[in-house]
Amino acid sequence: MEALITLFENLIAEYGVLWLIGQGFGIIAIVLGFVSYQVKTKRSLLFMQGAVAFTFLIHYFLIGAYSGMAMNALNIVRNIVYDARTKKGITSKWIPLAFVAVQAVMCLFTWDGWYSIFILVGICINTYCMSLPNPQTVRKSILITSPMVLVYDIFARSIGGTVYESVALLSAVIGILRNRKRDGKRTAAH
Repeated sequence: MEALITLFENLIAEYGVLWLIGQGFGIIAIVLGFVSYQVKTKRSLLFMQGAVAFTFLIHYFLIGAYSGMAMNALNIVRNIVYDARTKKGITSKWIPLAFVAVQAVMCLFTWDGWYSIFILVGICINTYCMSLPNPQTVRKSILITSPMVLVYDIFARSIGGTVYESVALLSAVIGILRNRKRDGKRTAAH
């Protein structure tokens, strides 16, 4: 127990209390993220991903990783727009392209360093894939986007983000396999 207290004291001395609290928000985001890749509908996936983005927005702000904060703020807006778009049956390709453009501009204004390009590319790919109607496509996109965001998280000293992206990869694979198995049973039943 004493070693744990010493660890926290050292982290606070080196990074500050807000950084440590921010890492706590990263842990909350990990839990929400794991749940998000297990949901069955696109609407549920968008809602859960919005909750993850909000939690990470706070996390990145508190640890001083502003490109990550900006990308997650835009992800919240994106998920709300995509949900409304899905309800109304709108399939415009201009909406995802507009979000990608805004994400690029926001990343430039919040540039944390050369590694910000990784979160930008990862989030832009995610934005495009989230616009597609099939939740399985979103899960598969995580196999590309998570490693990109993982690089950003490592350099931004985001413990929660690093663990989250690793868990997201595992969770996405589980979700893909589970849905493939379920879809295979449905096909065999017909």
